[in-house]
Amino acid sequence: MQFVGCQIETNDQSEREQVIRELSAASPAPILILNTCQRLECYGFGIPEDPRIRVMEIFEHKQAFSRIARIAAGLESRILGELEILGQVRNAYKAFRKFRGHDDKILDRVFQDAIALGRDARRRSGIDTNMTSLSGLAARELMSRIDADSPVAVIGAGSLAGSVARYLRKRGSFPVRIASRCPENAMSLALEIGGFSAALDDLIPIMKDVAGVIAATAAPHPVLYPHHLEQAARPLTIIDLGVPADCHIDIRTLPGVDYIGLHQIEEKAQINTEDRRRRALIAEKVVQDGVEAWASRR
Repeated sequence: MQFVGCQIETNDQSEREQVIRELSAASPAPILILNTCQRLECYGFGIPEDPRIRVMEIFEHKQAFSRIARIAAGLESRILGELEILGQVRNAYKAFRKFRGHDDKILDRVFQDAIALGRDARRRSGIDTNMTSLSGLAARELMSRIDADSPVAVIGAGSLAGSVARYLRKRGSFPVRIASRCPENAMSLALEIGGFSAALDDLIPIMKDVAGVIAATAAPHPVLYPHHLEQAARPLTIIDLGVPADCHIDIRTLPGVDYIGLHQIEEKAQINTEDRRRRALIAEKVVQDGVEAWASRR
């Protein structure tokens, strides 16, 4: 059987988390699912077949192995060398191990090799030297703009939103409120950081008196609208990390609201850009050589 990967989308975004859970735990063949704000991809010995999803692009054999390694190395990120993505790949692998790793030891070894290659490319190239994570940059920007004891809201409960929430809790005394389209994930994150949670259809009470909002979901459309913010504090700082944007465009011109988009946070991460581009070439060569070596053993 040939190792393959694919980019997928769910036909109904409201079912995304449920579909991912079911594919992870009960697909006919074991698969690893990489689910982040910017991508939804599956890897295994076959393409998942489910009427609730559509396949956008397929990666075959060496290309699939290379794709995982490149993602882990930060070569496929909007910010070269992004730190968050390696943790997201590791979490995807942990979920695979939890649900299906015992079903296929050969596939498990493929994932281990690909992630190890991505880590090695980071180490040998230094592509993430002096990098600050996107979540850390966003949280620090928010913290610099609001009072230390002001309540804040984090919209989303995925890897990026979780990193933001943990950063806020660890480095400040901010009461943190979590809202997510997946209530179970929101509750789990809230319990971890000592906050409280709600579903996305309950945003109005979550936003009462908040001085800052960081939105980081994988939704294909806005989830935060002006009417959600009627009881929020003023001034209000909103940092939108969604791709596409999590905030409706009308929010950007609300009186007393300071809207900061993803591109503004990314600009803060673009330090030593030329140096990282040179390091990325080294990382790409490490990955390329590693992929060829892996393929020669197959």
